[in-house]
Parts: sequence; structure tokens; C-alpha cells
Amino acid sequence: MPLVRHLLASALLAAPLLSHANLPILEPEPGLQAHVQQDGDSYRLQQPDGSWIELEIPEANETAPRFEVADYDFDGHNDLGISMAAGMVNEVYNLYLYRPTQRRYEFLALPETLVDRLGCSGFCGLERKPEERALYSSCRSGPRWYYDAFRFDAKGQPWLYKTLQVQEDYSPDYPYLFFPLFEKTFDIRGKVVASRAIDDDNRPQTWTVPTARLYLYQQPHEASRSKAYLIQGDVCEVLARRGQWLQIRYASRKGALERWVSLDQAYDLHRRYSAAPHPDGATLGMADFSDPAYPNFNLGLSADRPLTLEHAEVHLLFTASDGTEYSHRLYAVHHPITLSANESAMLDDNFIEHRDGQFVVYHADERGQDAHVPFFPKLVPGRYRVRAVLTDAHLSAPIYSAQEVLVDYPPAIAEKKLNTP
Repeated sequence: MPLVRHLLASALLAAPLLSHANLPILEPEPGLQAHVQQDGDSYRLQQPDGSWIELEIPEANETAPRFEVADYDFDGHNDLGISMAAGMVNEVYNLYLYRPTQRRYEFLALPETLVDRLGCSGFCGLERKPEERALYSSCRSGPRWYYDAFRFDAKGQPWLYKTLQVQEDYSPDYPYLFFPLFEKTFDIRGKVVASRAIDDDNRPQTWTVPTARLYLYQQPHEASRSKAYLIQGDVCEVLARRGQWLQIRYASRKGALERWVSLDQAYDLHRRYSAAPHPDGATLGMADFSDPAYPNFNLGLSADRPLTLEHAEVHLLFTASDGTEYSHRLYAVHHPITLSANESAMLDDNFIEHRDGQFVVYHADERGQDAHVPFFPKLVPGRYRVRAVLTDAHLSAPIYSAQEVLVDYPPAIAEKKLNTP
């Protein structure tokens, strides 16, 4: 045979061996072997008993999969992982777990009921953590990384051990209190056994008590109040949030306390009122709107030093003649407010009107469209003292109007002011 033809034939014979050089050989038990083989664009696995199965390759934007051999379910036997890059940073996996009772490898399919609870839609970016006997899956969507952690039961089936839950709901009541990320830990039955708020760097989130005295509750409802309380300035670790209740862990002298606190009580704008100068040098002025002939809601803000507000909200506080208190969130300002030192700005200057059975005030919506919002909440008829309050995440404390207006409810509004355009 000519030398050239001999070399060409040798190269052709060697080509399959070279293409298979990086394909894994697995030894799940002493004396047993399995190996991966490429068959054109497909891959197959020879089981320890000599039979073959075709491997499912993850759908992704690459053509060549990567194979890993590791004990993914922590049962002491090597398993097979197949990964492919998906996008710029994500890596998706398919797993084949070794089942010692059958002495075979089996594709691990996640139940739909489990997939629906995951931050990632399947196995991604896998990392084994033997100290937890947990398999972590992580993926990135937008600016944030998500993760799920799995443990395996006695039959080698995965269950959700931990996950990162993102709270998408934004509370309009407390714009300065928003915890978007919670790590939840579950038992094998799916019950939450631990929870904590974290930031994007996986650090625990804390919360500082904003009011002089705040009672602790065994459960998130009024009937479970205890005699114990926290005081202003106490720092707590945030564990969970359920509506207007916050579960916290406080390091007391007798040990860690895990209790619930009422956010309605913590941020009760009536209790937080102070006539002292505002710590940020801000002043809120409100004109008297009790005149039936001129029921004009006029609100102005001034500051003796630079002030920037990004999520300001206007609230009204009503106090009845018998001392009953009502809080009413009037509206969000919807635009940043920036004041230089010794500068003032008009926040509102609109008539209180009677429309469709409600007393309303004009306030453009988030899109700048004409809109009216309820000025008075549903109150028992009577005489009320009314004070305006401005809140924002950038304020050291809410800003209370120095003025308090005395009005009757329902208010007397001159007929000529009805339905003013």
C-alpha cells in the first residue's frame, strides 16, 4: 500500500477513537462499568449489563455537550451529568442517576409539580454541597441570580430543600420597607421550616424598630399579642413577611426570639407624630380647607438644606372628637422632588370636590392622565382634626404638617365648587 494511502487509512481508523477520547467511563460499583459513546450527532450510554440507551442532550445554543461524573444524589454511586451552555452565563443539565437495585442508569425527570415551585425551570449550573447533602441549581434571569437546592429521598427522588423566592408585590403602604428576596427552607413534605430575607449578595436583611414601643406576637394576628415588646432602635433579622406582618429574629439577653410584629403598628403615623423640628430640616405646610366656599387642598414643602425625595406619598390623619384615629393614604407623588437649601415647592393646590358620591381631589395618575382620588375615607359623621403627612424612603422620619385643620364630615362644600373641571 502506498505510504499516503496507508497514512490516510490510519487516520480514518483513529478518528473515532479521538472523538471519543473525552467521553466518560463510569464505575458505579466495583467491577461494574458503563461508558458514553458518540453516534453521529447523538450520544448513547452502555449500561453495566451491556445494553444501550440513547442519552437526552439538553436543548441549548451549543453543539457539543459536556459530560461530568459525580455523585449527584449522595448515595455513594457515581452518576452522569450532561451540560450545555444556554445564553451568556447559564448552563443547563440533564442527569442520569445510577440505581443500585437495578444496576442501571436512569434519566432523572423532574415532576411538573416540583418544576412549578422552582426559581430555575430545571437543573442549571449544578454545585454539590456534601455538608448539606444538597445539590444546588443556579441560573440568571435579568440582573438577578436564582437558586434551588435539592435533597433526595430514600428512593433517589429529588425534593425541594431550599429556593430563592422573589417578592414581586410592592406595598404602597410602606414604600420604605420592601424586602424582595426570601430564602425558604422546606422539609420533605414541602412545609416551610425556615425563612430569611437576604440581599443580592446573600447577606441577611435587618430591620430597625421605628416606634417607641412595639409589641411582639406569637402569630400574625392580633389575638396572639404577648407582653414582650421591642423599643425604638432595636435591630432585628427579617425572616418572613405576610401582608402587614413581619416575622423577625431578635437577639435578646435570654437568647434569640422569633416573633411577629405588626407593620400597621410599627408605622402608625399617629403614634410617630412629633412637633419637634424635622431631623432633615424639612417643613410641610397645609392651608385650612374647611371653608365651604373655598375647600382648597394646598400643600407645600420647604427645606433649609438640600432634600431629594423619590417615592413620596401624601397621607391624611383623621382624629375624631372621641379620640378615634384613622389613617388615609391620599396618593403617591409619582415624580422625584429635589429642593436646594432654603427652597420651597408646591405639592398640591386643588379643590376638594364631590363626584359620584365621593369627596375627591385632583391628582394625575402615573401616566400623567387626569384623575381624582378619594380625599376622605369612609368616616362616621362627626367633627375631625386633619393633619397631612409626607413619607419617603429617603426621609429620616415622616414630615407632619404644622397645621391641623378642623372639619366636619361629611364636609359642607359650596354648590358652585361641585364638579369643578
